[in-house]
Amino acid sequence: MRRVARIPHLLRCPAVALLLLTMAAVLIHGYHLGIEDQDVYLAAVHKELSPDLYPVNSVFFTEQMKSSFFIPAIAGSIRMLHIPVPWAIFLWQIGAIYLVLLGCRQIACLCFKSEQARWCGVGLITVLLTLPIAGTALFVVDPYLHPRALAAGATLMALSACMRKRWPAVLGWLAAAAIMHPLMALFGISLVIFAGVELPLRRGVLSPAASYALLPLGLLSPPSGAWNEATLARRYYFPVMWTWYEWLGLIAPVLMMFWFWRIARRKGMESLELLSIRTAVFALFQFAVGALMTIPEATRQLSSMQPMRWLHIFYFIFLLTMGGLVGEFLLKDKTWRWLVLFVPLAVTMCWVQRDSFKHSGHVDWPWQTPKNAWAQAFAWSDANTPRDAIFATDPKYMALHGEDSYGMRALARRSLLAENQKDPGAATVFPTLAPEWQEQVHAQLGIEGFGWPEFHRLNTRYGVSWVVLPARADVPLDCPYRNEAAQVCRVR
Repeated sequence: MRRVARIPHLLRCPAVALLLLTMAAVLIHGYHLGIEDQDVYLAAVHKELSPDLYPVNSVFFTEQMKSSFFIPAIAGSIRMLHIPVPWAIFLWQIGAIYLVLLGCRQIACLCFKSEQARWCGVGLITVLLTLPIAGTALFVVDPYLHPRALAAGATLMALSACMRKRWPAVLGWLAAAAIMHPLMALFGISLVIFAGVELPLRRGVLSPAASYALLPLGLLSPPSGAWNEATLARRYYFPVMWTWYEWLGLIAPVLMMFWFWRIARRKGMESLELLSIRTAVFALFQFAVGALMTIPEATRQLSSMQPMRWLHIFYFIFLLTMGGLVGEFLLKDKTWRWLVLFVPLAVTMCWVQRDSFKHSGHVDWPWQTPKNAWAQAFAWSDANTPRDAIFATDPKYMALHGEDSYGMRALARRSLLAENQKDPGAATVFPTLAPEWQEQVHAQLGIEGFGWPEFHRLNTRYGVSWVVLPARADVPLDCPYRNEAAQVCRVR
């Protein structure tokens, strides 16, 4: 008599199981408010809610938001629900992770017959959300709200609809991805086309000439010196600058997708066979396009479109397929095998994230004040400085010891002179901003050792009225706030 696989009762209700996995993902990978790219997105939300904020330099975070509905959606939900910004951002993050896992579950149901395989694929995605993706400077899903996660979730839902031949749903989900993150949606649209359209692969999908026709040739003007300097902070634009292990993160998964295709073909898993081979071909095509856009000197400026970030959506399919096959043929219904795989992975990923944010809380719960000392200094600045204040700081302040990548614009809600970690993104995408970015960054270099003449120059040239500096900096200014890591000083 055939043995019936044991499925935990909760996993028989996918909605509940996915919600539990979503909360587990937050506990494993952590959650942070106002870090990394959220210095751009959260500042834009504040600007949308209060247009009088950021009277100076808002162009560095608003210009790139014009093609996305992400900021109006977040701000609209805050106005409609009348909830504090931290609560809204946290709930959106929960929704984004849930949507990603739901899309993975939908695809897994089409590719695998057993529940063990389906949940193993989704589970592997859950415990590896903060896995770095080759040399792209991306995680599978960031430990903070980013429109990239919403676009990925919508793309996965579109792909599952495509595999079911439900074309209106495909168009709807792709449109949702596009309004959240247009650039990442382009890669999703490309993958859906490869997965769902009968392409003449033997004759070549696109000729080189046709590929060039897709490129924005208006960006092919010779880059300025300021633009070249801004790209130095964006090494991930150029695959030729990646390290050997970053290249391994590109080559190995693509080769494994071909291997998964052979396994699926041998086992008669038709849907998985089709998805695997087409995803692998998608990867080869996108790599060729990325190489054309980043390697030749004539197209170097196209690198600002980040063409290698096709790996983001590719990694979802790669990890989901690998997890499903592991669950199907290795773990099966053996509880101890599941524990041997997932417990060490979850513990390792949690430890890495806690180590990465060792000066902060693992989860920035929306009802708590931030534990990070720099974030506390930014919060003090929000509460105790004029709304039209203009701040200066070290252009690489996010990399300072103990700073943990918290963004000043996001948490202080004040204008800031150009910095050298997030603003280069705007300067490379919009080359006209590059000279202004370069000038302001250079004006702040060595700010920890400035004397009164240098601070006076910042005040007269840029209107700087406040600075945030490391607590160790000995400056001739009145500093009404100081903690163990940072100080906030007035420039009179």
